[in-house]
Amino acid sequence: MLNDFKKWFYRRLALNYMTAGKPGKAERWYKKLERFEPDTLEVLHNLGVIYIALNKHTEAEKYLLKEIDLYGESEIRNRVLGDLYYVSGNREMAGQFYGRALNLLQNGSKDKSTERFLRRRVKHCSEELSYEKVLKGMKHYEEGAACYARGDYDEALYSYNKAVKCDNSSYLAMNAAGTLLMNNIKDYEQARQFFRKALELADIPLVKHNLTLAENKIKMNGAK
Repeated sequence: MLNDFKKWFYRRLALNYMTAGKPGKAERWYKKLERFEPDTLEVLHNLGVIYIALNKHTEAEKYLLKEIDLYGESEIRNRVLGDLYYVSGNREMAGQFYGRALNLLQNGSKDKSTERFLRRRVKHCSEELSYEKVLKGMKHYEEGAACYARGDYDEALYSYNKAVKCDNSSYLAMNAAGTLLMNNIKDYEQARQFFRKALELADIPLVKHNLTLAENKIKMNGAK
């Protein structure tokens, strides 16, 4: 009974922190849950995703490969492994796993946003010069985040824009630019454009929510 409560408590905190974009704190609670559920799909997958966010690539690979070993390949598992290799500089492996994910997706659901995302990633991984631009885009994204953290919003937006130009599959940079424009610069129309571009690649609640907020702000301003 006590163990069931602990698992419930650890899982709830881990998911809350993960949803809030706090991977370091989410890791702490998933590691506690792992003591009780070392081989569950949730623990393996989410710790792999968390370690990507924390730039702990060796740890991420260990969990994600174990997930595939235990549960088999799927579109999402191959895609997340592709993400790991993409951000860690392994162009060949990233292309391989993105390609597998795309094949599985085409044989299953017709998720157009994910298909568009995967096709762009496969293309970048197939061309060395294109992938070199991707790596530059990652640096611009990090620069943008650093500028944002110190309140230099114009420079942050400039860096996010450069990140998007270097990598047209980076919905994270698009969403970051849109969030900055909406919350700090108050340019809701331009924010909406970034969110729409991000949604074309990632039909996820975060981007949908941000797009709705931007559209509501535009309506409110129009009603004044």
